[in-house]
Amino acid sequence: MSFVDFLRATFEILVLWLAIYQMYRVFRGTRAVPILGGLIGVSILLMVLMYVTQANVLRSIAGFIVGPGIIIVVLFQPELRSALARLGSQRNFRWLLGKHDAEQTAFYERVSDSVAALASKHHGALLVFCRSNKLKDVIKSGTKIDAIFGKELVQTIFMPKTLLHDGAVILDGQRIVAAGCILPVSNRELADRSLGLRHRAALGVAENSDAMVVVVSEETGKISVVSNAKMMHRNVSTENLAHFLEEQFNQLPQEEKTEDKKHLDYHEGL
Repeated sequence: MSFVDFLRATFEILVLWLAIYQMYRVFRGTRAVPILGGLIGVSILLMVLMYVTQANVLRSIAGFIVGPGIIIVVLFQPELRSALARLGSQRNFRWLLGKHDAEQTAFYERVSDSVAALASKHHGALLVFCRSNKLKDVIKSGTKIDAIFGKELVQTIFMPKTLLHDGAVILDGQRIVAAGCILPVSNRELADRSLGLRHRAALGVAENSDAMVVVVSEETGKISVVSNAKMMHRNVSTENLAHFLEEQFNQLPQEEKTEDKKHLDYHEGL
């Protein structure tokens, strides 16, 4: 390879990297991030396949379907969006991103210990775990923390009569972003009248985002988990909480909501 070819290749790599980085900056904190990850994953697989097999025919076909492909994307947008979001999720590409199951499992164990301690003392709590939607507006309503999740810190925040104990804690990854945050309250008709304001707030934020929420009841000390916008899992046991949280967090959130569904779906226990 000549020096001119080396400079050309370097320039092309830099331009491609800058383009991908700018797209990431634009879509960061939105639900488009998993979709973008899915598109990049499919593109990389196709490029590697064509390079290894020297598939000139595939290149010709790819160029031929560019125009019709745009029509297909328009016609089947919801289905393609769901498939690409699933493909680009952390669960499928964790090995590529260098995120290890052991590290995530240890984090959920810490969360489980913290929630169990709060439940044993009947300290009401709301823990909101961000997925692709980073809840920037909700974070603005509280006090920024930006600290690594810790059992002592969480128990201090939700200590009764402290300034932040009535609001929600927002987590992004393994960090507490903010505390004392105000969540939107759901207006849905609930089949169980015993559900209080914390549960309605958990449903409210889940209805407006893809977040997963853990609720500790101040009255009963029972633990509930809201995920996929429609489902509340009631009376989750502390023994299985860590595994349950990891399982629920890795599930793809339901984007489409049934308009005529008036009552809350929920499971009792595990």
